[in-house]
Amino acid sequence: MKRSLADFNLFYTLFFPVVQFSTLCHYRKIVVRGKKNLPEGEHYILAPVHQNAMMDPLVVLMALYRPVAFLARADIFKNPVARRLLTWLRISPVYRIRDGRDQLSRNAEVFDTARLSLEQGIPLCLMAEGTHNDKHQLLPLVKGMFRIAGETQRQLGDKPLYIVPVGLDYDHYEMPYHSVAVYFGKPIDVRQYMAEFNDNEPLALNRMRSDLTEAMKGTIHQVNAVEHYDDEYAYCHRQTPEVLRELGRRNSVWNRFIARRHVSQQLAKLPEKELAPIYEQGAAFQAQCEERGVPLWFASKCPRSSALKWVLRWSLSVLLLLLAIILCWDILPLWVLSNPIVYLPTHLIAEAKVKDPQFRSSINYAIRFGLSMVYMLVFFIVNICIGNLWRALALLIVGLLSAWLTPKIFVLLRDIYYGYRWLRRPRKTDR
Repeated sequence: MKRSLADFNLFYTLFFPVVQFSTLCHYRKIVVRGKKNLPEGEHYILAPVHQNAMMDPLVVLMALYRPVAFLARADIFKNPVARRLLTWLRISPVYRIRDGRDQLSRNAEVFDTARLSLEQGIPLCLMAEGTHNDKHQLLPLVKGMFRIAGETQRQLGDKPLYIVPVGLDYDHYEMPYHSVAVYFGKPIDVRQYMAEFNDNEPLALNRMRSDLTEAMKGTIHQVNAVEHYDDEYAYCHRQTPEVLRELGRRNSVWNRFIARRHVSQQLAKLPEKELAPIYEQGAAFQAQCEERGVPLWFASKCPRSSALKWVLRWSLSVLLLLLAIILCWDILPLWVLSNPIVYLPTHLIAEAKVKDPQFRSSINYAIRFGLSMVYMLVFFIVNICIGNLWRALALLIVGLLSAWLTPKIFVLLRDIYYGYRWLRRPRKTDR
């Protein structure tokens, strides 16, 4: 009997909430929209954009909050430790031509187990682009997903199988404690392609790929410019506050994503000759941000017109925080000791050791997760030995609170710092 990707795994079941919590702590905010589009009680394949290596499936898991089976490119399974970890996370390798033609035959078994998981009602997640991309642009989709979809729909008969496009929009790919927006788009019913799939499979696969491509573009901020990508992306951030005012929306993670997407959609309708001055404005805005040492995501979040209000508001929060620290000074060492990993700049290790920027966030997450698990387990056991169980449990809860709350304090201080830099006038030497 074939083994399903979703077969019961005790350790996976026990650690699933832990992984969910650590992902929640890794980001400042995870905003999820469109969950009503998920076919309730039905079979479906999730097709997210692939922009941030291993963080993409973790964010999808966080947004869905249920077990999901994954397929991923085979080259990330070369390391034996990584292979065991990925397999434990219900991620199986898919072999491509670049992995060697002799490896392609191994996909048959992988696709069989994937179909079995779908038939059992477990969602299957495939990165439809086949590789990750550090730009807000959709890459060409690979056909493996559509073959699995067609074969599974054939097995299901009249029962529907859907493909759900999933958009992911990160404030920053590499650094922790940033926000991400997740958008589940309208599902595509695979049954509509089956007559063609049975008669002319290549034609059906192409039509599925074309339809999903358009659906996925609707769930992301699709920057259309290629040569002037950076200029268009910066212009979208420049226009975000104005668009939010026009749309009557407050400045939030989700609404900023909507505003940037709206700007790019409007730019796509303009003739080429009208885009040149827009690209110049984008380049000038990016240069302005670089002069002040402020990232684009913050400039659109805190426009210069309201920067003073922003700084005063959050400075008051810092004063209240300092007052709380003074009042609770006696327990501060215990707070730090319960989980010191959260204070370590582990992102610098990933930045120095990992050549591919797309993997830095994933490596940083893995380092922090691993160190925190080991430290808190040892700390828990030591406290049981020198104290009692209730004290150890109390300190464990304090450590978990520290893991969740301390990054939010760091974010608060970071945003105030950027706010002051955004307010200051550039010195002549800066120009």
